[in-house]
Amino acid sequence: MVEKQESVSNYYYEKYGELINSWYMNHLLDLGIINTGIKAEGATITDSKGNIFIDCTSGFGLGNLGHNNPVIVEAIIDQLRKKEVNTRPFINKNQIELAELLKNITPDKLECSYLFNSGSEAIESAIKLVRLYKGQKKIISMKNSFHGFTLGALSASGVASFRKPYEPLLPGFEQLEFDNFEELNRLNDKEVGALLIEPIQHDAGIRIPSKKYLQEIRKLCDEKNIILIFDEVITGIGKTGYMFASDYFQVIPDIMVIGKSLGAGLIPVGAIITNKNLWQRFGLSFPMSATSYGGNSLACRTAIESIKFIQSNNILNSVREKGLIISDQLNQMMNNYPDIILSFSGIGLMFGIEIINNNIAFEIVRGLVKKNIIVYQSFGNANIIMLEPPLVITTEQILRVINGFKEVLAKQHSKNVTMKSNP
Repeated sequence: MVEKQESVSNYYYEKYGELINSWYMNHLLDLGIINTGIKAEGATITDSKGNIFIDCTSGFGLGNLGHNNPVIVEAIIDQLRKKEVNTRPFINKNQIELAELLKNITPDKLECSYLFNSGSEAIESAIKLVRLYKGQKKIISMKNSFHGFTLGALSASGVASFRKPYEPLLPGFEQLEFDNFEELNRLNDKEVGALLIEPIQHDAGIRIPSKKYLQEIRKLCDEKNIILIFDEVITGIGKTGYMFASDYFQVIPDIMVIGKSLGAGLIPVGAIITNKNLWQRFGLSFPMSATSYGGNSLACRTAIESIKFIQSNNILNSVREKGLIISDQLNQMMNNYPDIILSFSGIGLMFGIEIINNNIAFEIVRGLVKKNIIVYQSFGNANIIMLEPPLVITTEQILRVINGFKEVLAKQHSKNVTMKSNP
């Protein structure tokens, strides 16, 4: 445990704990992150003492294109200098250009979009759109899923520890076991109006279902006239090595929700993209589309440039190649240290590494911080270490992360052997 006294002289830590969030302050101190961050570029963060860390959290999913991506930063500055109408009451051209771009890059049949301030807000709007279209019918989601901390999104989420402090939550939500074919028979219930699912469960530890599972869901939703919603807030915008996870699974939802890295970690933005049939109901409801900052010109310009950056820099192929390097190395580490790593799963540049228990997982995370590498334990399952570097991380940086992992694992393995020999 890092001595809390180390932070007493740090004015910013003290004030952060006092005025903003004492839990997160203590969490960082326990991990050994005892200085403030002052600079961030690409896959690195520099702290107030000049230490340079490789960030394998991507700013918790916001900075897939790297911290302060210079192309996006210049576009934001250019947009501000134009002094265009940023929000209401006029329509701005950036919003139209982004809507057209989203139509072009999302799967066929997804044509109409609306812009919001975050992924959670977009999830809320997807839920409202279902209510407009289906009335009071049930919305099915998945156990161990996470869709956001707003009340509607939390009602759909399946992580019990997230939900419990805020119960009772909104009625009309039920949950199934993820990647379980037998439970899909519950979609035969005529009261089911929509199914909301992460195509890859994130906070549960990067759980990747079979393609057949999601394809069967699509088939059943078609047969039962159920709206299928994909939450791609985490998996979208290139994280899997595909623009969207739906491209990998070859399954087209009726509503896709995106956010987080759409704003390149610089400007908050989220969106829903749907088919035209659903969209007819959207235009009839002012409360559905009332958002003051949503779709502002600056956010739209940021999202446009983020997508174009991926398209023009061969990012998706690069992500797949880097993911193979990490996967191969993790497989070697799992074979070498079966007393520590139980399993891992991943695709593109998102990996979940299952550790034998949450205490050892914490020690590994803390050991990596000492080597200037930042990973984190899943907030939904503390046994899982999440490895999610920015898409722009270099191969050299990946190898530094892998070598750091190996050194920390070797030290933990030696500790395990000593403990066994001295019970």
